[in-house]
Amino acid sequence: MPPLAVFNPFRGRPSRFWIILLVSFQLLFDVVVIMLHSRSSAFKRQVEFDNVVHAQLPTVLKIRGPQARQMNANKEPTKKPTIDMVNDYQPWIDFKFVYPEVQPIILGPRDFYLVVVVNSGAKGDEFRQRRTKIRETWASKRTCEYANAMNNTKLKDLKWILVFVLGKAGVEVEDKRNIDEAKLHNDMIIGDINDNYLNNILKFYMGQLWASLLGTKYTLKTDDDVYVRIPKIIEYLVSEGSPPCFYGGETYPNSGVARWAGGKWSISKKYFDEPKFPPFNAGAFIIISADLLGSLFNYVYIRKPFHTDDAYVGVAMRDFKVKVVHILSFDIKNNMAALIRTKNNCDILKLIAYGHKVDTGAMQHLHGRVEDLCHNSITLQNCK
Repeated sequence: MPPLAVFNPFRGRPSRFWIILLVSFQLLFDVVVIMLHSRSSAFKRQVEFDNVVHAQLPTVLKIRGPQARQMNANKEPTKKPTIDMVNDYQPWIDFKFVYPEVQPIILGPRDFYLVVVVNSGAKGDEFRQRRTKIRETWASKRTCEYANAMNNTKLKDLKWILVFVLGKAGVEVEDKRNIDEAKLHNDMIIGDINDNYLNNILKFYMGQLWASLLGTKYTLKTDDDVYVRIPKIIEYLVSEGSPPCFYGGETYPNSGVARWAGGKWSISKKYFDEPKFPPFNAGAFIIISADLLGSLFNYVYIRKPFHTDDAYVGVAMRDFKVKVVHILSFDIKNNMAALIRTKNNCDILKLIAYGHKVDTGAMQHLHGRVEDLCHNSITLQNCK
C-alpha cells in the first residue's frame, strides 16, 4: 500500500485561490488597524475637549450625585444682573410720539383758553369710578363757580375742555369698556401705549400734542386723584395778564435725583447726570402756555425722555431759561383726603387745586363744600 499522502498547500506552484485568500487577509488586517487607530485618536480628542469644558463649568456642575444635590440645596439664590445706573439708560423708555386712536369729537371753533388733560388708568373699576366722580364734580359745567364765570365779562368767552388720557390695558375686555366709555362721554383720548407708570412720559406728550391742535392758550396736566376748581384756574391766569412762556404749579425746589436700581423715581446718569433736579412743578398740577409746546416737543431730540415726566419737563424749562412759577393756591399733601374734612371755610377757599390721593368720597365731600360756599356767596374776602 503506498504511503499516506500528506497535504501541503505550498507544494509546487501556489494556486490563484491561495493568492487571493492571502491578499484579502492582509487587506482586512490593515482595515482593522486603521479603525483602531482612528478610534483611539477620537477618544483622545474627546477627553481633551471634556477637560477644557469641565474646567470652565461652575463647581456645582462638576459634581454629581448626592454631593451635588446637597450643594444645590445650600447655594445662595441666583443674583440678578447688575444694573448700570451710570452708563445705561435705566429704566429704558422706548419713547415715541403717539397720536390718540380714540379722541373726542370737537364741534365748533377750536379756540380754547385752557385744555385740562387728566392722566387716568386704563385697567380697573377704580379708575372708572374716579373718572365718573370727576365728571359729576369738578369737571362739570353745571357748578355754581362755572355759572359765576359765565356772568363775568372777563371770563365768559374763555372756553375750556377736559379730557382723560389713557393708554391700552392690554386686556380685550378692559380696552373695549374704555372705548365704550369714551363714546358715551366724548371726553377721553386713548393711544396705543402700554398703560403703566414707566410710560407716563408718553401719555404726557400725547396729551400735550393733542391739546396743541385745539388752538389753546394753556394746558393743565393733572391726575385723576385731585380736585381742581377750573373756573378759578382761568381766573388766576387772567389776573396774571395771561402771561406768555408760563410754567406754573406746585413747585419742588430742591429734589435729589434717585439712583438706586429699581426705585420708582430712579433714573440713571445717562438720562441726567446732575445730583439734583432743577426746580420743577409736580405732576399733579402743571400749567404750560401753548407757546412753549413747540420747544417741548423738539426737546426730546436733545435729551432722551425719562419716565418721571414732571422732572423731565422741569429740566427742559431750565434749559429754555423759563421761570418756574410756584402757585400758592396749589397744594399737594399725601393726606389731603383727610385734611379737606378738617379745613375751615377760609382754608378751603384759599386753594384752587387740591392733591393728591383724593379718593372719590373725599372728592364728593369737597365738592359739596365748595358748592355750598359759592351758593351762599361766601368768598375768601368774607369767609370766617
